Amino acid sequence: MKRCFIIVLMYVLMLSGTVYAKTTVAFGYLTNRSGNPNFNYMEIIFPNSFASSIEAVYDCTVIKPLKLNELLEKKQLTLQRHYENHELPQITKAIGCDLFIFGYFIPLPDNTIKIVLTLYESGSNQIFTFTNIGKMETEIFKIIDRITLVVFDFFGKNGFFMSKPIMRGSSVGLITNLNPEELNSMYAEFFNAGYSVSAVQGNELDSYYAHESEIMNYFQYISTDANSYDIITDWSKFTMTMGTWEGRKKKEWQEDLRKIYEIYDLRYKVFKDTVLERYKNIYPGCDYLLFVVYNPSRTSCWARAIDTKTKELIFMHSNVVASGMNIDLQKTTRQLITIIQTPTALPQKSKKK
Repeated sequence: MKRCFIIVLMYVLMLSGTVYAKTTVAFGYLTNRSGNPNFNYMEIIFPNSFASSIEAVYDCTVIKPLKLNELLEKKQLTLQRHYENHELPQITKAIGCDLFIFGYFIPLPDNTIKIVLTLYESGSNQIFTFTNIGKMETEIFKIIDRITLVVFDFFGKNGFFMSKPIMRGSSVGLITNLNPEELNSMYAEFFNAGYSVSAVQGNELDSYYAHESEIMNYFQYISTDANSYDIITDWSKFTMTMGTWEGRKKKEWQEDLRKIYEIYDLRYKVFKDTVLERYKNIYPGCDYLLFVVYNPSRTSCWARAIDTKTKELIFMHSNVVASGMNIDLQKTTRQLITIIQTPTALPQKSKKK
């Protein structure tokens, strides 16, 4: 698994209505992947609707697909309906945008529609992808509002995303960087809040190649089928020079390295799902796997949660901080619990300045 902390909000309108720098948000196409050309007209209607909705919430500059294509053509480029991850930096540099949003949709049975959006932040090379499903006709505007809410939360609340609350009464498996005494204190806060806890010993992680703190930070990037938070990697640009001058041991090392990349990068999701399936079999009563990493003073933390039954990323927050004075482990943990229990809502439209 993968993941890391970002502060995209240097650019975006904060919840209070303050702007640090006016963000440029460019929208690509939402590609029709249904195979039915009758839905092609929605490839521009959807991103235009999302752009207008986000523009009403943020004081930002929005570039819609047709305008974006005009700008790219001046650079001898054309707006594509799909981009590989390693192609995204070229697009954002060409037009000078901070955020590039694109995706696809698939009409499903029972008049529902699946929309998958990818948000690329040019300054950090980090990518957030999420999925939303709703009724094609009766809920189309609700879908737009829900997607706007996800974008608003992610860029307005320190990398926050929640597809559903983790309610009291649920069973959570905790993987954290706390020592045993601190871990007991964290368990107590979850017990007091009405959760049951599976004792997953995250504080015992160790490796020949990395210190414990480094290992825990690997969990900041998590990719699942419906939702993922990732950073651009392009192994197609990585080559290993081989020839007859190589000894047998060197060739064996290169073959082992190739297998490692194949398993942990190219086939990462398959490997991850296999591990989660094993975890579910060992802890059949556990509903969610929650990764929580505190800073050294325990005054803040970042967190990720996976639904063990669906194997999907359902929650993340990159900077949980409790309010008030004398913040400690208990207060930070209580703040985290409050956040995971509380459904989020889109605020009133902010007035343009």
